[in-house]
Amino acid sequence: MGNSAPAKESLIRERLLTSVECLKVVERKMEEAVSDRRHGKELRATAQAWLVLAERIAQAEAIEALKAK
Repeated sequence: MGNSAPAKESLIRERLLTSVECLKVVERKMEEAVSDRRHGKELRATAQAWLVLAERIAQAEAIEALKAK
C-alpha cells in the first residue's frame, strides 16, 4: 500500500475527466441512490454535484473545440 498511493495521486493530477466520464459517475450514483434507502438522499446530492461538474466541463470542451478550429 505504501507505494500505490503516490502513483494514484499522480495519475489523478495528470489527467482530467471528460464530461462523458462525469455523466457516467452521475448514472452510477443515481443507481446507487435508488437501491440505498439509508444514503439515497446523499447519493442524489452527490450525483447532482457531478452533473454540475459535467456541464461545466462540457462548456470548457466546447470552448476548446472552437479554439482548435
